Amino acid sequence: MNKDKLRYLTRTAMLLALTIVFQSLGRFIPLGPNSMYVVGPLVNACLLISTGLVGIYSGTVISILAPFGAILTGATMPLPLAPFVALGNFALVLLFYVFRKKKVIGIVTGAIAKFLVIYGSLLTIIPYFKILPSQQASNLASKAFGWPQLITALIGGIIALPVIMRLEKRI
Repeated sequence: MNKDKLRYLTRTAMLLALTIVFQSLGRFIPLGPNSMYVVGPLVNACLLISTGLVGIYSGTVISILAPFGAILTGATMPLPLAPFVALGNFALVLLFYVFRKKKVIGIVTGAIAKFLVIYGSLLTIIPYFKILPSQQASNLASKAFGWPQLITALIGGIIALPVIMRLEKRI
């Protein structure tokens, strides 16, 4: 394995591990029912940092694995929702990558896309295919998987931006 591939793999693994540690915070530290407002921005920051510093493939891997890591660390997210959260995470990562020269635009458009994918899935796809009961999907859309996804993605971007700008010239 050449040096660049090893560096890429190591950085991706470290950021994935950091993402899982942040997801575990809500279980180990009593943050209460609003732990998503602490954990969510940190996880979104990891998604953006991995994309900004390592690349789109790193961000994609972490965006897909993060929802399943959340479930494994004890998150109350229903398992059928995980692929839609992964798709929302990927939308965030993809738009951030597309607009990587204009990072703020990438963060804002990515956060909006993430919100629209997750919220739209809860209101349309999930009820249509009866993946979850309609009432449960509506409750999730109005609480943790509605506008808080937009807010936590934007805050994650605010956290990630100085980290990326500081480190991208050094690594």
